[in-house]
Amino acid sequence: MIDLPLCDNVDSFSYECNKQIRLKQQLEADLFKCIDNPADLYDKIGTVQEIECFCQLYTPRLLLKLYAKGCEDIEHSFFLVPLWQIVKWGYQVPQPGEYFSTKFVIGVRRVGDKEFVPSLRLPLM
Repeated sequence: MIDLPLCDNVDSFSYECNKQIRLKQQLEADLFKCIDNPADLYDKIGTVQEIECFCQLYTPRLLLKLYAKGCEDIEHSFFLVPLWQIVKWGYQVPQPGEYFSTKFVIGVRRVGDKEFVPSLRLPLM
């Protein structure tokens, strides 16, 4: 009989939250700065939040261009999220021009040599 080590079964959202917390800590340790936070998500990095979004359009690669509710008029505040992830994890197909709500992991995205912004993430698996 082979004894296999026990492993903690971590769900996909917990794994993604932990990954985003570690990434934020690493970026800040490397003196990266959060340069923009129009949807007020910085303090929520590493958590799962229900976010109401406006779906502006689908890109040719089936990414959704999303705006957090209240930030629709701030052009640079959009998030790109793959459609397949929203279908898989949110069980819905958002339509351009409509609002929808689903749970996202609040994460980080590097945007410059020493800069990052909060982002909307969903697990890959």
